[in-house]
Amino acid sequence: MIKLNTFFETADKYAEECIRIRRDLHMYPEAGWTEFRTTAKVLEFLETEDFRAELGTDIINPDYVMAYPGEEELMAHRFRAMSQGADRSIIRRMEEKGGYSGAMFTVEGAEDGPTVILRFDMDCMGVDEPEDNAHYPYAMDFASKNAGLMHACGHDAHTAMGMVVTRILYENRHLLKGKVKVIFQPAEEGVRGAYAMVQSGIADDGDFALGIHIYPSDGPYTALAGTQTGLYATRKWDVNLTGKTAHAGGAPQEGNHAIMAAVNAISAMNGFLQDGRGVGRLNVGTIEGGTARNVIPGYCRFEAESRGSETVVEERIFEKAEGCVKAAAEMFGCEYEITTTGMSPAGGGDEDLAAEIAAAASELIPELEKTTPVQVNTGTADDFCFIMDRVHANGGKACYMSLQTQLAAGLHNSYYDFDESVLLAGVKACIAALHVTGTIA
Repeated sequence: MIKLNTFFETADKYAEECIRIRRDLHMYPEAGWTEFRTTAKVLEFLETEDFRAELGTDIINPDYVMAYPGEEELMAHRFRAMSQGADRSIIRRMEEKGGYSGAMFTVEGAEDGPTVILRFDMDCMGVDEPEDNAHYPYAMDFASKNAGLMHACGHDAHTAMGMVVTRILYENRHLLKGKVKVIFQPAEEGVRGAYAMVQSGIADDGDFALGIHIYPSDGPYTALAGTQTGLYATRKWDVNLTGKTAHAGGAPQEGNHAIMAAVNAISAMNGFLQDGRGVGRLNVGTIEGGTARNVIPGYCRFEAESRGSETVVEERIFEKAEGCVKAAAEMFGCEYEITTTGMSPAGGGDEDLAAEIAAAASELIPELEKTTPVQVNTGTADDFCFIMDRVHANGGKACYMSLQTQLAAGLHNSYYDFDESVLLAGVKACIAALHVTGTIA
């Protein structure tokens, strides 16, 4: 217990630093696969001469990267990162490793023990942050400086907690058993990053996998659930339909109407949501097409997602949607292309491990006013499921901890914000979870 107390005492020393880091990250949000400044700041805070990050193709398999931006866009984001304070030499190191954002630090203990995978996501949402003094980040001058981008899902908090947890582990590594592989994951939004990281093999030796996410509490207090269960499977996909333009009044029969193909496909695919094996979701979030009101539209594009409480439910929804697009395209004489831009299986943590984490957190963390082993998910997804699946396949255990606090507005809302006192509770929750795995005595 003396060793464990040392970790908690170190955490207390970093309470204000964690808030400072979170606010810095909040000001400079970066979308998936472009988290260059964020990655650089992680490395600046953590690296020493004998403690270096693994980057790029060492931790990401390029063959499994989905929806990766073009080089021109990436160059613009790298330049912006450097103009906003990212160390140029670190950006260069990322370029030398394939240009990918994200990092992994491995903290080696002094004694043999388990290998724990500890994941923190880094990317932001495509949301404009309001310029409104009623919004705390704006009133306190740490609102987003990047137009159209905002940390509206707490990933700035997750990264800040991960940075502090890693620093605490490194400073007290002589008290650790086994090793902790801390992953700073790019591109969680759109469920794109974890799959490519898992396919690099970084989770193959994991005995345990731990993740953490901020969620709203059901009361005016800070709480922790040892794991979420029932995370939905999801797939993100784009449809491009190509028809043929023609004069809409004089010769409509000469055209192939791409918009009509799209709307017929969308109408039909919504008829396949019912499934006795679980709950399904389907959403078409954007649609665009055509050039003018008097021209038969020669193209239409829409973005959609499918979800299922079981992986097989999502797979069926997507399969039927593909069939609907194919049939509608044939009916209107159009060509079509469907591109998957992200995906994640259904999943959840181990309830026995979660019960131990909740019990330890209740006993050890005074900042938590309530703990429970399990929070049942209601429709959300996280590609951390890929990491949990890999560890489960090798006989290990996993938990996706739910750190709960009062929110100013819901996740993905432009007025999203949280009580920053939850940061210290989250850092300590990670320490408590590591204690349960046997990594910290």
